[in-house]
Amino acid sequence: MAADASLADLAADARHRVPDPPPVDQIIEDTGRQRLAAYYLYSALIAGLIGDADLTAARWPPALAEPMQRLGLSRFAPHTGPGLDAELTPAEQVTRQSRARKLEFAQLLVDVINHGAFGPLCGDADHVRLAGPGEGSDPALELIKDGSVVGSCPVQGHWELVAQYLAAAAPGSTPDELRTAAGSGRTAEWLKTSGVAHAVSLGATLAVHLHPIGAAAGLGTRLVLARIRPDRDQADALRSLGQELATLQAQTASEVAGLRMPSRG
Repeated sequence: MAADASLADLAADARHRVPDPPPVDQIIEDTGRQRLAAYYLYSALIAGLIGDADLTAARWPPALAEPMQRLGLSRFAPHTGPGLDAELTPAEQVTRQSRARKLEFAQLLVDVINHGAFGPLCGDADHVRLAGPGEGSDPALELIKDGSVVGSCPVQGHWELVAQYLAAAAPGSTPDELRTAAGSGRTAEWLKTSGVAHAVSLGATLAVHLHPIGAAAGLGTRLVLARIRPDRDQADALRSLGQELATLQAQTASEVAGLRMPSRG
């Protein structure tokens, strides 16, 4: 009874502080947009589109500011390094501060493209690879078909797709888990149907074919659902394992009890 009274007092206090709270679906939507906004900044940063001093909206270049405004992400974006780190995994925090982060971004991009995260490659290429470093130049992708280079494009042009890919991943995913998710096709399907990927600049020459549909409405909700599904799959797997362990424990207990029974002679 005391616990019920405490909860009632807490609910009354909450209603007093926020007399007109937003609906749950709006909270979910805003949560998804907040995560996507953080990964837009993170991806733009490690791809070299912006620098460490460019996290505030006033310093964003048009290539970042336009999609952020179009998707309604600007008001959710963190404006400081610590604020951004709070949205990232420990490994991503290390990458953000790394001097070699542009190369790490390029390697991540190659991995997820070659594992099918963004769908088929342009020109029916077999895979992509990093081009040999040019003097003073940024990393570039080479499209490979039957062992020959059939095209190339800048790594930085894929920064939005990487942002969306990372934001859709389950929280705390390791690099190996990200590659597994890419190979499953879940990310490609989510990007195509969510309406998020339509924000990718039409002027960028990308290494992948992506035909996004739909509008941006509900993108935050879809983003949260994209994260919930892998977690639910893991929970179901753990529940199944728990049931198997319980069965095994019961069988073991029965066998031990049988061994302890005195033999009848």
